[in-house]
Amino acid sequence: MIGKVTRGWNVYGLIRYLMGPGSTEQSAHTDQHVFATWDSRPEVHQPEQLGTDRFDIGALVAALRAPAALAGVPKRRPREDGWPGTVSRVPKGPVWQCSLRNHPDDPLLTDEQWAEVVADVLHRTGIAERDDPGGCRWIAIRHAPDHVHIAAVLVRQDTGELVHPHRNYDFRRVKEACNAAEERYRLTSTGAADRTATPRPTRAELEKASRLHAAGKRQADVAIRIRLRRQVSSAAAAARNWDEFLEYLALANATVRVRQGHHGRILGYSVTDASDPACRTASGDPLYFAGGKLGPDLTYSKLMSRWKSVETAVPASVQVIVDEVVLPARERMRHRGPLNKTEFGQEAMQGIAHATGDMLLALVVVADADRVPLLIDAWETYARAGRVPEQILLRRWAAVSRDLRTAANQLIRAGMRNPARQRATPGQFIALLIAVAALVAEIAAWHEAHQRHVAARHAWATHGVLDQIVPVQANRLEPPALAPPMAATNLRRELTKRPSAGVHSSRQSAFPTSGRSR
Repeated sequence: MIGKVTRGWNVYGLIRYLMGPGSTEQSAHTDQHVFATWDSRPEVHQPEQLGTDRFDIGALVAALRAPAALAGVPKRRPREDGWPGTVSRVPKGPVWQCSLRNHPDDPLLTDEQWAEVVADVLHRTGIAERDDPGGCRWIAIRHAPDHVHIAAVLVRQDTGELVHPHRNYDFRRVKEACNAAEERYRLTSTGAADRTATPRPTRAELEKASRLHAAGKRQADVAIRIRLRRQVSSAAAAARNWDEFLEYLALANATVRVRQGHHGRILGYSVTDASDPACRTASGDPLYFAGGKLGPDLTYSKLMSRWKSVETAVPASVQVIVDEVVLPARERMRHRGPLNKTEFGQEAMQGIAHATGDMLLALVVVADADRVPLLIDAWETYARAGRVPEQILLRRWAAVSRDLRTAANQLIRAGMRNPARQRATPGQFIALLIAVAALVAEIAAWHEAHQRHVAARHAWATHGVLDQIVPVQANRLEPPALAPPMAATNLRRELTKRPSAGVHSSRQSAFPTSGRSR
């Protein structure tokens, strides 16, 4: 179950849309009705139907907004010139809207079951807690089989005071309620609000990319947020410090704007690409994206933590990296326990999981051009499986994870500084691909054993993409190169076998969609 929270001012416009026909043919509304209200009398507040998809919502809106009207809250957003200070100081609107949607494969919930979910959402967010008759007024509307909408006016009925659910991190509380509903009704499991998800491009960004591509102004219809994320992630994986990071971004034609505090201390950064028309506003001004808006592990502080795990070492060949770095990391994940007293237990596993993301990017660098799209797909799909819940990155790194990240850093640096040079023979590429695929499979099993089902699904999906490349790539090799090292040959036999996770989920699963833009 997915929940999305928005804020606004015009409650009449919101109710008119929810009870109306819908905006497009694909999102047409059917059987629009109010199934839950603040006073537990939805049948009283159901608007009278005037015709097809036409309802008299005046009485419903007036009742819903009555406490706000008594408190003097304006109906519409104040004008910029009528509010003291800048436009950014205009407060958020008092209308709170939350949509809740189930997976298409989930069983259909009844109105009574949806009402329980809605009550839990409002209780957790503090908008209308249970046994609080003076809470905010709200209604729940259903106009489709698989999703509902909650509309609330954030003014208490008893005191007329404004309620501020965002101070209680309402989006996280909504996610907690969704996870509880998944457990209660055995719905498709979605990830917790653990800050590991990759920010998705907005609909406006996707439509803008498609529009510019259709007009011939861009070579691809990839959203600008995805394109900048790839550039920043590649630069972060290749760099070893802040100055090198800026250098690699400059090579990618990206412009960086640094935000500094007192005494020149760096607080953050944002990037743009002036050569991309999708990265400009309608007036031609550059559109900047902060690092945290591209990925939770791309903020300035997280980058500094990442680079602490990269060591300067003598460049090694691809075969040495396979035999002495990737395979030992895979064996460490297989045993899933500390090798000695100096290691950090589960932190070593988490470090390997995150560094594997850089090794997947290294595969992109050493691969042939025709295999790059699939490998980029695998790299982007894996991202959530490599992040630590709530923490994103570790504060200290075990030796095995430092070795893995350092090896990936060497491959990526060599490829970005000299793209034309052949960096691996076909046999070496297959050996590295098979070893990394086996490592990803162990990481997926480790996530399953710790009940992190969404991270496990991302890792298994990545493993599936890598497994598709192995036979295709092998068939293109000449006979002498078809004999990979013995260790990689043994791993190839195990690619179709899932490691034992110890604990498996009995709930439904939904594999993540492809990381590529369609």
